[in-house]
Amino acid sequence: MSDRKNHTPQPRSTARQLKECAIAIFVGCLLALTVHQFFGEEFATRQQARIYAPAAGEVYGEGARDQVRVLLIDDAALAAAGQEWPARYSYSARLLRALTAYEPKAVFFDIHYSARRDDPSLAAFTEQLCATRQAGIPLFLAAVRDRDDRYPLRPELDALDGRCLGKVAVRYAPDEVDRVAWSYPLAAAMPAGGAAALPPAAVALAGVAGVHPHDAAEPMALVWGNRAAAHGVGWADAHGERYCRPAHGWGELVPRGIRQAWFHDAEKPVCVYSETIRAGELLATSGEEHARLMRELKGKIVLVGLALSDSNDLVLSPIHGRVPGVYLHAMALDNLLAFHGDVPHDGHFSLDLHHWKPLAYLMLALVLVTLTPKLLKDRLLARHPDHWIGHPVEYLCARWLRLPPLLGLRLNRAAVYIALCALQLVLSLVLGCAMLLFGQYVLGLGVLSIVGVIFMTAVAEWTEFNETLTEHLLPEEDEEDAGSAAPAAEAHQEKENHHEHPTPVA
Repeated sequence: MSDRKNHTPQPRSTARQLKECAIAIFVGCLLALTVHQFFGEEFATRQQARIYAPAAGEVYGEGARDQVRVLLIDDAALAAAGQEWPARYSYSARLLRALTAYEPKAVFFDIHYSARRDDPSLAAFTEQLCATRQAGIPLFLAAVRDRDDRYPLRPELDALDGRCLGKVAVRYAPDEVDRVAWSYPLAAAMPAGGAAALPPAAVALAGVAGVHPHDAAEPMALVWGNRAAAHGVGWADAHGERYCRPAHGWGELVPRGIRQAWFHDAEKPVCVYSETIRAGELLATSGEEHARLMRELKGKIVLVGLALSDSNDLVLSPIHGRVPGVYLHAMALDNLLAFHGDVPHDGHFSLDLHHWKPLAYLMLALVLVTLTPKLLKDRLLARHPDHWIGHPVEYLCARWLRLPPLLGLRLNRAAVYIALCALQLVLSLVLGCAMLLFGQYVLGLGVLSIVGVIFMTAVAEWTEFNETLTEHLLPEEDEEDAGSAAPAAEAHQEKENHHEHPTPVA
């Protein structure tokens, strides 16, 4: 005979439930503050973040995409102009002249003009820089920090700073764990020698639109858009086949193996989010193309970058894979405009009051994950002591599917249990997305911080450690204390004396 009758679970008192929740919250907070220092959960967190990044990008929607354009200089454009990189300054002058004719709102060159090479066409480029600025179009050139903590350009271009152009800092350090671009600096760079501070490229461009970050002290947690651009997305096409694919919407949350069965291109990254124009289109246009480009560029903020086969100016996006570095600045600018400067930040778990949001969010998540199931489980035990499904989530799924309580006695329990597990997995993904959206749009947290909370919550509640600690700290209540609160459990025990059920699949 089974010995289940000797171990029939009984509803617990409210005080015990609250104590169990308090232990779970304490364990979760302790793990959040210490586990990364001893065990390094960063890689697992980032792997989970890459799963949820498409969900954040899907909710992000169109963002401010209509205000931003990327202009790519690729191999085909250079070949058509009879150039090779580094191209002559006359090529940049010609490109800027053509771009100015379309009346953009601002122009940024994500190209570092610092090399002192002998090129007599430099004068044509400097003249065009000033002509574009005189046309009322703000113009920015990328500046990179050197060994002396300065941000130099060629002396002839440095002399135009503040008059015909503005220098902006291009500082990018990929994530130390997975090399993905999860964040973007907002604080101004402070060059050595008392030179003026340089704003980051995206911050300077957003300022043209009247948008400034609310908190520039902490880096922005990037939200990469998940919806592919309509034009110019095949920047790395080869042999007539695109390197990328359209987004599958919420289907991006489905495991890759299942997506591959539904979509033949699931192994490819999603095409870039920012609308893109090729430099070759700009320099060789017909009347019809001119009208289209006027619609695409007039009043837009244009970022000019390189997409050359031998270029190392690449960043790693959690959604789009490796893309030219200019897309990093375009996405950061899009975020600043879409969030009106109130962008999310990746906080750190600490007792510092300035970083209270991640810890508060963790405590809220732990309350929801611990208190709700415990209350549901006791209600389930009291109202349905003969139900073969013991976990509240499985029980609610069964009720939603209108499965009778004793279905497992008549059908294959394993099949029903597998179906419920699949449904539970889907509901877990939905719950994770809900937590992601709440943390991002209500508390202003980044994807890494939110996924870190989900990870710590799972570790604290869904492992045997927390249950074992609870059993040691809170011994089982005496039968006379719990018996009065468990008439249904006694009925269940009495029924077990007459009907022996097989052990449910666990």
